[in-house]
Amino acid sequence: MGKKPEVLRHLVLLAACLTLGAALGTAAPCLAKGRLFVIVAKSESDGNFIRVFDAARAEAEAHGDRVILTGGKGKAHFRIQDEAIREVLRHHPDGLAVSVLHSSFLAENSFKLVRAAGIPVVTFDSDFTAPYRSLRAGYIGTDNVELGRELARQAQRLRPRGGMVAIMTGGLDDTNLNDRIQGVREQFGFDKPGSAWTLLPQSPIPCRDNYVQALNQLEALLDDPAVDVIVSVGWWAQMADGYASLIRRYRRGLSRGEKVLVFAGAHARQRELFAKRLSHVNIGLDFEEMGRLAYRYLATLADGKAIPEVTYTPMMIFSQDCLYAPAR
Repeated sequence: MGKKPEVLRHLVLLAACLTLGAALGTAAPCLAKGRLFVIVAKSESDGNFIRVFDAARAEAEAHGDRVILTGGKGKAHFRIQDEAIREVLRHHPDGLAVSVLHSSFLAENSFKLVRAAGIPVVTFDSDFTAPYRSLRAGYIGTDNVELGRELARQAQRLRPRGGMVAIMTGGLDDTNLNDRIQGVREQFGFDKPGSAWTLLPQSPIPCRDNYVQALNQLEALLDDPAVDVIVSVGWWAQMADGYASLIRRYRRGLSRGEKVLVFAGAHARQRELFAKRLSHVNIGLDFEEMGRLAYRYLATLADGKAIPEVTYTPMMIFSQDCLYAPAR
């Protein structure tokens, strides 16, 4: 009889844990020890952010800490990300790693609460824009401007005679994507006197993270005789189910250099497409390293120590001239 209050207490704790799990998903902490850190993705459904989370969680568990993933499921939206941050603050995390969707909106909303709570913050993959960088201790990820320059350099190598460039993007407010676009513009030098390169007036063309829409946009660009180079600063069209069959229809012209097709990203699916000669260039980002460093830096900040303001992770370049498939 004397043990009933103790049993009841454990049942109450278990019920609270299940409620938290319903709110935050299966990655929610349950009666665990150690510090709690949070990966705030643009979308929890995005495979790249799952890669970041898995790497961060493995690193944290090896040190007796916990990492959970939030940011909202489905299509990325800055309001959903902001609400996810507000929700996770209820659980008093020891640090946040955020891939920023909309700098000013976060700064004027959920980050007022983050600052008031004194929670350490790093950004990864997508940083705050310059006016808001005091909101984080450091940035981890690709040098996105340099990634944009490298996308353009690879296109220039494959088509040195110049031409019309189309730029494809996800959302127009994404800091990291806009940085990549800046790099593309700088390297091509569209506005320089005597430049051999011009920018398609509709660029950048946003798909709002919709793979099917991106594929339809790509088809229109492949059909447009004025377009010579297509630079996608992300993976969207390549993640659509119909990408391979679309590119096979245009493979002869692509192999003759009539058009050049360049993508940011080297996800396993993208590398498979590249191996099948269905793109000229893929430039990959190291999301696993972002995850490992996100945990390590948040743990360092939680210990009251300093971290580097900027840590760039490496890029992986896959490039090929000819898209003809080998004879079978």
